[in-house]
Amino acid sequence: MGGSTAATGRWWSRLAPNRYTASMNEDAVTRLNVERFNAVAGSWDENPVRVELAQAVARAIAEAVPSTAQTRAMEFGCGTGLVTALLAPGLGHVVAVDSAAGMLDVLRTKVRELGLDNVEPLEMDLAQSLPEGPFDLIFSGMTLHHIEDVPALLARLRGLLAPGGHVALADLEREDGTFHGDAPGIMHHGFDPSSVAGWLAEAGFDEVHTRRVHVVRKTGSDDRPREYPVFLADARRAAGR
Repeated sequence: MGGSTAATGRWWSRLAPNRYTASMNEDAVTRLNVERFNAVAGSWDENPVRVELAQAVARAIAEAVPSTAQTRAMEFGCGTGLVTALLAPGLGHVVAVDSAAGMLDVLRTKVRELGLDNVEPLEMDLAQSLPEGPFDLIFSGMTLHHIEDVPALLARLRGLLAPGGHVALADLEREDGTFHGDAPGIMHHGFDPSSVAGWLAEAGFDEVHTRRVHVVRKTGSDDRPREYPVFLADARRAAGR
């Protein structure tokens, strides 16, 4: 899930400079970020905090968005597929997109072991190309904070949806930067959910809703126990637009 990848490209995932990356060019920072996720892919699912978060996000998406065995879905920033694997049994087909090959290797193993033959892992830079749509549902968990221009992303996602299709996007509420610390690729220290709702409306969505769906409890980068609320924003592409 997001946090598990940073999709690459000039606007899709321009990484925020920090003390490690400020002197690097954009391509070098992108490679660094993908390499970082590739390096931890094999142990990513071993963290119970991540698993609990994925379960909460998947449950919230399933409750918020109608779906059937014919629903064609895409997850962007799927990582190892923690959320995709939970939602896929109730969907027709899921294109699981990520830019980190190591994460997708873990997902492919998971797909085989769980018999999820309706999941299609896809390594792709969405700034350069797009999976073949349209989709009835586009979802993500913990990926928006890697995106510099979120309103532009939402407009792009709307173009991939069938009329009446839905987006469901989970991410951190605004926090003080201690969730990720100095990790590269963090464009936003969470969001005001009302801002995301406004961006969705401006991008041409209706039936926009936001709600808190989970609280991550972990030690922050300041070595203090912290609570980080997570929200879900869901919306519909109007059938006539």
